[in-house]
Amino acid sequence: MIKIDKKISRQELLFIIILALIARLLFAFYSGVDKFENNDWIRYDIQSANILNGNFNLETSLFITAPLFSYLVAGLKFIFSTNYISVLEFLQILLGALSVAYMTKTTEIIFKKHSTSLLCGTLYAIYPITLYYTHIFGQESIFQSLFIFSIFFLYKHLIVAKKVDLVKFAVLFSLALLTKSHILLILPFILLSLIAIKGANFKSLQDIFIVVVVIFLISLPYGIYNKIVNGVYVVSSSGQGGLFLSGHNDDSYAFIVHSPPKGTPEYKRIANMDYKVLDQLAPQLRGLTHNEKQNLYLKTGVDWVILNPQKSIELFVANMKNFLMPGFNIQHHPFKKWFFALLLSAPIFIFAYIEIIKSVVIDYKKHLPIISIFLGMLLFSVIFYSQNRFRVITIEPFYVMYASSGFIAFINYLASINNRGASK
Repeated sequence: MIKIDKKISRQELLFIIILALIARLLFAFYSGVDKFENNDWIRYDIQSANILNGNFNLETSLFITAPLFSYLVAGLKFIFSTNYISVLEFLQILLGALSVAYMTKTTEIIFKKHSTSLLCGTLYAIYPITLYYTHIFGQESIFQSLFIFSIFFLYKHLIVAKKVDLVKFAVLFSLALLTKSHILLILPFILLSLIAIKGANFKSLQDIFIVVVVIFLISLPYGIYNKIVNGVYVVSSSGQGGLFLSGHNDDSYAFIVHSPPKGTPEYKRIANMDYKVLDQLAPQLRGLTHNEKQNLYLKTGVDWVILNPQKSIELFVANMKNFLMPGFNIQHHPFKKWFFALLLSAPIFIFAYIEIIKSVVIDYKKHLPIISIFLGMLLFSVIFYSQNRFRVITIEPFYVMYASSGFIAFINYLASINNRGASK
């Protein structure tokens, strides 16, 4: 039984969902952010068209794409024809609004305070940094919603200890994984959390078995297909070598550490990942299997790290900073946009970091999921490279949750000081 000072009422939850819907609809129609702004959309549009034409291979030059979004777009094109654009946009907005409700209920499970849950729901409903990705066509919005749904059931299982919630977590985590594969780095920490919380016993091992089997079964068809067609078994997407090389070459170093002036031909070339190293490797790549290409990409990236120790250290530091710092990267955004994002997100990050540290010190087992997410994302950022959009869609919603708890604690602290002063 979860003991809460006062549960979020249905009316309050409905208010939060409506607020989230309105905020996302207003942002979609009046922000000026184009739904086609994501450069990856071209790839998904082509892949979905290929699927409808019977070509199910999602291999690209650098990686094999995670399948769920491309197949979703193909399904919407098939069902709704030319109206699929409107349906996809509304679907992303609707799932985004529902994810706010799940964040609210997750907060309720963890902190058991009505004021904290209500603040988290209200803040996350209108948090502009997340709103930015809600209606833009790409994997980000769908992934974020699925990931938030999954973490709710993980927390619920850890508190209530019902196997059905663990299965729901595994199913939703699998769907999120089939949308964006970077959370595969989070999974080992989550599985270790189950052992840390329950002990190294049959129950924890049984839980791990359930999660692994569910993920394996859901990803199995895609894995078998790619083994047959591309000669490599893929859980979600491949491309570890391509992704590593994308973050470890002279062009990516320049883009991350000392970016060329925005808008220049050099900036546009690197931003479009038209790396010189890929042109240099092109003759060697001809005739190679997908796995052989990935091995060559990885070797080339590792060689760059070994030959450029100073640049590698600078790159490591820059990736760490980009992951930990709030807002957008000033090198890639106009000053006003950067400043506005910093102004909005800095308080969230500060309160979140303080509250996470405090919570872990008091009861680390209860907060192992956020530790798992943080460590997985940190590893992704320093092993490959830091991308703000990955942080925004994966861990930033949970920063809002912890920041809400920290802010309420801060207000209560100020009130207690005021009461002590008044009583003297």
